[in-house]
Formats: sequence, structure tokens, C-alpha cells
Amino acid sequence: MSEYDVLIVDDDPLCANFLQDLVGSLGFSARCLFDPSLVVEELRRAQPRLLVLDIMMPGADGLSLCKDLKPLADVLGCTIAVTSGKSRDVEEPRAKSAGAAAFFKKPYESSEVHEKLLAVLGARPSASGGAARDVVVSVWGSRGGIPAHGTSAYGVHTPCVSVELASGEVLILDGGSGIHDCAKSLLKRPEFRRARILLTHYHQGHVEGLRGLPLLKDPGFSLRFAGPRDVETDLGELVRELGAKGSVDSMLLEEQAYDLHPGAVLEVMFANHPTTTLAFSIKTAGKKVVYCPDTELPAGDQYDASKRADRLREFSLGADLLILDSHFPPEHHERSPEKGHSSWQAALRIAVDAGARRLCLFHAAAGYSDAQLAALEAQAKEAADDAAIPLDCALAREGTAFEL
Repeated sequence: MSEYDVLIVDDDPLCANFLQDLVGSLGFSARCLFDPSLVVEELRRAQPRLLVLDIMMPGADGLSLCKDLKPLADVLGCTIAVTSGKSRDVEEPRAKSAGAAAFFKKPYESSEVHEKLLAVLGARPSASGGAARDVVVSVWGSRGGIPAHGTSAYGVHTPCVSVELASGEVLILDGGSGIHDCAKSLLKRPEFRRARILLTHYHQGHVEGLRGLPLLKDPGFSLRFAGPRDVETDLGELVRELGAKGSVDSMLLEEQAYDLHPGAVLEVMFANHPTTTLAFSIKTAGKKVVYCPDTELPAGDQYDASKRADRLREFSLGADLLILDSHFPPEHHERSPEKGHSSWQAALRIAVDAGARRLCLFHAAAGYSDAQLAALEAQAKEAADDAAIPLDCALAREGTAFEL
């Protein structure tokens, strides 16, 4: 039985580790080996399902290794692939003649690698069915800008999402108008008496629900705040102005990782949105949730000079649930530069390249009707069905709960 799925043999740690992340984003396991002289020993010991060999390594030629190792790999039931930054037109046929079943071109294109990995390894492995409690993510508000008027099948409230942790603590992501329904729900559930409110930024639509929040006045409920360091907003002063009963802990977040408690990690990244704005990655109970409600990604074929899409893709690798800014349909996105928002098309591209399992299209503009939103969602779902990897894609709806 294989100890892990993929053995990556490459003397370049950056390339090897990035490919390892792409393998992991599909739910498979991988190990990197930087010394090609050890590959035979490791191949016999671990018996991986796929061996990936770089062509150019010190003291070793990946194509010669491929040809020499093919008989042993066949006996062990291992497929061989070759990777290189050299010309695909020249090297891919040479790799196939040496016995390779696949060729990965550097720099890696995530969707291509995902497609080829799934072709070689088969469907994603199913989630393990241990006794660990599900991670429950609930949407309480998802509209962008201002609360929508009237009623809507998608909801009318501004952003608020909760993540229930196995520790009995709840993470509340943003404090838009949807947070009041979140608070009412929590106060009815005695198993939850602690929460952290994590603010991505301080625009009105993300903090307007905090004033008068029942959780602030309940002495039996422990509440902590965290948000970005912003030159125009003092988080501690903001919390005091909200009318909290007694002192409330507040913490300024930087672009780094934070241990929330054993088994739960919060990672923070700056997003491309006016004022200091954050994106969050929450890893707990073997699951990963990424929340990025406000960011401007390249529209259409626009050149990504700042590499912001690359950074977000790497931040989102392997997400079980990706909640991502989809404020516009693509045609409006291209006509609205520097507004700090994206389209479902840009969000879908990130989700596919990151190997996400679910994509929640978030922050739809308040001015769009249900008919417009239904059309937007239908287009996104159709595109997701044609993607290189299995992807569950839907527009955010208030009251939706994801059990991961």
C-alpha cells in the first residue's frame, strides 16, 4: 500500500513545494525529495502512485531516470511524470518516449496540473469519516455596499459569516447588518458562549450591524474583536463607541498566521480593496475556509502586473470552502476598474486554479434584482460544470449553512 500518493523529485525547493501544494489542494498527499540519488530507495520504500521527475538536476537527468526506473515503477504500480521549464514542444515527446505518462510545464499552470493529476490519480479521495465534528459555516448577510431594499431570495443584509469551531468558540467574519440574526441564533444556543468578531475592514457595510449588538451587552458571553491596523480607524475606540458593557478585547491583525487554539489557525492576507482590507483563511479539524469578500482581481484577460491573483490563488490552495468577492457580472467588472471588486468569472478562475471544493459567490451588489442574480448564478454554474476539476459553485444566500 502506498505511504503517500505523489513523490516529487526536484532540486528546486520552491517548485517542488508549490507542486506539492497543488497535489494537496486536490486532497492527495505528496512528499518532496531534493536528492535524486535517493529516488530508488524511496520508491521501493513508499511505493507512491505517481513519481514526478524534474529533467535538470545536479548529477541527474530526469529523462534518463525515467527510462531506468520505468520497469521498477511498473512492478510497483507507479506512474511516472516528467516536469521541466524547457520547451514543451521538444521535451514532452522526449518524456513520452522515455516512458512518462504526463508532462508538467514550468512555471506550473494550476488548472493544467489539476487536470493531469486527476487523470492519473483518479477522483479526489473522499473526506475521512472520523469522529471529528463538522465545521459549520453559516451565511447571515452577503450583499455588497448597502442592504438591499425589500425582499430577496438571496437575502438583503450586508456581510456576516460565522464559523463554528470544535472548541465551542464561534468566529464571526465581519459585522454587516446580517450580524444581528447571527447574534440572535447564538444567544439561543448555550453551547456557544465565546465568539471572536474578525473584521476584514471598516467600511460601513462591514461594521454597521455592530452598534447595539446584543452580544456586547450580555455579561455571560465572551466577545473579542480583531481587525486590520488602519490609519483612519482605531479598533479599540470603535469597540468602545459601540456600547460594549465593560471592556472588550481587541487585537490588530497583520499579514501572518495566528494560533486561535490547538487545532485552529487563522491566516491573514491583505486584499486589493480601498483602505486596509484583509482576507482570512481558517484551518480547523482538517478543513480550510477562505473568506475574501472584497478584492479586485484582473478582469477578463487583463494583465496581472501586481500578481494579486497569484497571491490569492496560493492563499486559497486546497480550500474546502472559498467565499470570494463576486460583486459584478463580468461585463460590469470590466467597466468598473479600481472599484475594489471582482466578478464571478474572476472568482471562478481563482477557485479552479486553487483546487477549491466549493465556491460561494459573495458580496453581490445591492442594486441587482433576483432575476439578474439568478442569471449570474446560472452562468457561473455552467462555467463551473465545464471546469477542469469538480467544483460546487453557488451564489451566497442568507441562511445557508455549509457542513464541511
